[in-house]
Amino acid sequence: MEIVKIMDKTRTSERELHTEGRTITESDIVFFSYFTGDWTFLHTDVVEAKNSFFGERIAHGYLTLSVSLGLLVRAGMIDKERFLALKSIESVRFLKPVKINDTVRVFFTISDSEDGSRINVTTKARTVNQTGEDVLEFTTIHVLRR
Repeated sequence: MEIVKIMDKTRTSERELHTEGRTITESDIVFFSYFTGDWTFLHTDVVEAKNSFFGERIAHGYLTLSVSLGLLVRAGMIDKERFLALKSIESVRFLKPVKINDTVRVFFTISDSEDGSRINVTTKARTVNQTGEDVLEFTTIHVLRR
């Protein structure tokens, strides 16, 4: 999917686009725990997590957000020639747990607004699991040079 080309032509997408899927693995959770220092039992302790509200280990919310952002990048949201910065991640809502071996993909719309010599691109996104349930909602704004 060539989102950058869509943005170059219209810079706004009224229709909802989507990324490829990615399966969340046990290794993802372990590495994320290692890098962040978040070893909360819900993510890393099989016995304690089994007795929790979720009944099993789940992915960190921020792991799901990070993977979702990565899927957007892989889908072509970053135009290397014009990208300046990620301005914000807003309205993040963790809706359902993501479990080991869940496959997620991101559905999104894009819009823009001009700000002098820059363009602010707003991406409204929702991450869904393999059964189509929304697990995460978020909005990003990144800045492009004209």
